[in-house]
Amino acid sequence: MENKGSITACIIGGVLMFVASIVGSALAYRIIVTEATKQFPEYAAQLELFLLICIFIAMGGGISVILGSIIAFKVVPIGKWIIGLGAGMGLIGFLSWLITGIYTGTITGTVVEILIGLLLGPASYGIIGVFLTIWARRFMKKKKDKEIEE
Repeated sequence: MENKGSITACIIGGVLMFVASIVGSALAYRIIVTEATKQFPEYAAQLELFLLICIFIAMGGGISVILGSIIAFKVVPIGKWIIGLGAGMGLIGFLSWLITGIYTGTITGTVVEILIGLLLGPASYGIIGVFLTIWARRFMKKKKDKEIEE
C-alpha cells in the first residue's frame, strides 16, 4: 500500500495529540458560517449542519486524526479531510494559545526560551503530533485505478 507510512505517521501524531489534549476551536467555523449565511441565506440550514459536523471533528483533535487515518486506508480524500480538520484546528488552537500567552504575558522570555519550553514542556507531545500529522498528510496520495481494481 502506497500510503502505509503516511497513515502510520498520522496515527502516531493523533495519539500524541490525544495524550496532550490538543483540540480545535469552534470559533473559526462559527465566523465562517456566519459570513457565508449572510451571503447565501437560502442555504442557512445546510451551512449550520456543515458547521456542526466540522465542530465535532475539530473538537475531536487527536481522535479525529486517528479515525481519519483509519478511513484513509480505504477512502483517501475523506480521510485526508478529517485528518486536516483535526490537525489543522489543533494547530490553530495552539497558535491562538501561543499568541494570547505572549500578548498577555503568561508566556515570557526570549524566543529561544519560549521554543525550548514548547519543545520540552507539557504540550510538546501535542505540538510534535500536530506537525507530524500535517507533514504526513501532505504525502498521502489518492489510489490509482490499477491499485483499486486489485
